[in-house]
Amino acid sequence: MSREPDLTVLLLGSGGREHALAWAMAQSPRLKNLYALPGSDAIAQWAQNLPGDPCDPDSAVQAAKDCRAKLVVIGPEAPLAAGVSDALRQAGLAVFGPSRAAARLESSKAFAKEFMRKHGIPTAPFEVFTEPDLARAAIKRLDAPIVVKADGLAAGKGVAVCRDQNEALSAIDDFMEKGSLGAAGRTILLETRLHGPELSVLAFCDGQSLRALPPSRDHKRLKDHDEGPNTGGMGAYCPAAVDPETWRAIEDKVLRRFIAGLSADKLDFRGVIFVGLMLSPEGPQVLEFNCRFGDPETQAILPLLEEDPLALAWDCAAGRLKPGTARARSGASICVVLASEGYPAKPRTGVPIHGLESARDQPGLAVFHAGTSRQGDRWLTQGGRVLGVTAVAPDLAQARDRAYEAVSRIRFDGMQYRKDIGGKVPALR
Repeated sequence: MSREPDLTVLLLGSGGREHALAWAMAQSPRLKNLYALPGSDAIAQWAQNLPGDPCDPDSAVQAAKDCRAKLVVIGPEAPLAAGVSDALRQAGLAVFGPSRAAARLESSKAFAKEFMRKHGIPTAPFEVFTEPDLARAAIKRLDAPIVVKADGLAAGKGVAVCRDQNEALSAIDDFMEKGSLGAAGRTILLETRLHGPELSVLAFCDGQSLRALPPSRDHKRLKDHDEGPNTGGMGAYCPAAVDPETWRAIEDKVLRRFIAGLSADKLDFRGVIFVGLMLSPEGPQVLEFNCRFGDPETQAILPLLEEDPLALAWDCAAGRLKPGTARARSGASICVVLASEGYPAKPRTGVPIHGLESARDQPGLAVFHAGTSRQGDRWLTQGGRVLGVTAVAPDLAQARDRAYEAVSRIRFDGMQYRKDIGGKVPALR
């Protein structure tokens, strides 16, 4: 493989995950030039931002042509669901991101569950409903607890784990009648609730081979001890120490069957597959598929990756990925998310952020910007999840101490974060 910088890359997206991707790709010996659509004030440290809408196929194609991109890396899920990857490929560009048809594994939970059932991938029993009355009738014959899921993309907020029938009925009313999630909640799934620790398994994929990344664990609830509403993710740690027998089951029953399913259904998948798992007493069960890097898992995984993620993305786009497990450095990392007051319902924005420089300028630390803007010399909050403070250390305990020490240096009015990321590590078997 050539060591000469030869890849001009266009990165689609603007959040914390994309900030981490830009940071990682900027270190690649293969990178010649990096552009971002639309990017952010923080991403501008490594990339030239371009105007336009990353979810508009014509805008993305034009931006790629304008910057003479050799590779387009798609960060978030919305452009995939909008068919941006298809338009870019039709224009003759190499793309790291699955086709619109393959991205339905994330954009439609009903499609994903049918895919799992068809290809023997273990998952919870489910039913799909488009009529609220039929969904309510089903609730009355199901045993609690029940999981109500919106079929479409809902930024991590389309899942309600209901302790009893009344909570499930309320979730149906919220999603289907009140339209709290818009079009995403018009179709819902009812699932039997699974029990056990959750695990995130991400892998580079070219449609025929997988290269697995170190497993990680996300913390989805807003508050400590997994209380409060679901969010897009309040922190993650990596690696998650998975029992060898459990890992073999994940490889055999999930990853290999996933690849076989792509081939059987002729789905063009060149990107990252993110498998959300529950390690139940019956074995690993798939909760969901995501067709892109996770957020905040990416912010915890990439600092440990020994291989060049840009080179892996290029191999995926070219369809020549070597199967196996990606090489990772020894040690552990933790990402702690700092969120705005009012998140996830109504986040407060425009609030000055203090202490960033003192927190960032330390060895083994990175501060990834998820929702910020720059005004002169000041950084302001510009979203619900604002920052991801990531620390790397020889072990999980030291990484945790280092991350929270850095968090203590940052402040903005109304700042909220969990204090138990990586604190209680379950046995993953």
